[in-house]
Amino acid sequence: MQGVIGLLVGVAAVFAFSASGWLYSPDEKVSVIEARNLVNKLVEQNFDSYNQRAIRKQITECLRDSYQYLAMSMYFDQAEVALPGFHKLFKEYSDREMSNAVKLMTYMNLREGSNKFIGIPEPKISYEWHDGETALISALRMEHKANTKFQTIIQLALEKHDPHLKQFIEDSFLDQKVKVIKELGDKVTQLGKYRSEGKGLGLQMFDNTLL
Repeated sequence: MQGVIGLLVGVAAVFAFSASGWLYSPDEKVSVIEARNLVNKLVEQNFDSYNQRAIRKQITECLRDSYQYLAMSMYFDQAEVALPGFHKLFKEYSDREMSNAVKLMTYMNLREGSNKFIGIPEPKISYEWHDGETALISALRMEHKANTKFQTIIQLALEKHDPHLKQFIEDSFLDQKVKVIKELGDKVTQLGKYRSEGKGLGLQMFDNTLL
């Protein structure tokens, strides 16, 4: 970055556009601060502040979901619950949400946005999860909420004329969320069938399918 700034300061021809036209004429010298601002503006590529704020909120949501899934995973790993399939499933979900958060943070850096880290709320623990179905439905609601928020970011990108952000969200997250929502819906149905046919062992039989 310093090399780029030095080049901009030393070279007379500076190419930069704003909404109203040239930021600098080819013969005008610029200061280091002006050059840095110019570089940031060029790298941002019309990255609107509203879009940045929406992405920062979604990063926090992904981290919170990762934390929540981790709590669910550890719940099922307890000796008095002992459902290793559910433990594995929700640990994978936790890792995926952490990966989603990192992916969004990396995108912010790509577009010269600013990442801001805030505290993540304590995850909720429910002893009703022991039946498996309650935990799956909770996860289904979390994924539906996340999918809705990603769609909101796409709408903001359209309003702010940012096709790159729109494409990034669609390619990286929408397909994932649609598939996960379908997967969770199927698992709720399958668990119900195992329960009705398992003669008291339906939950354990279903848990084995998750391993």
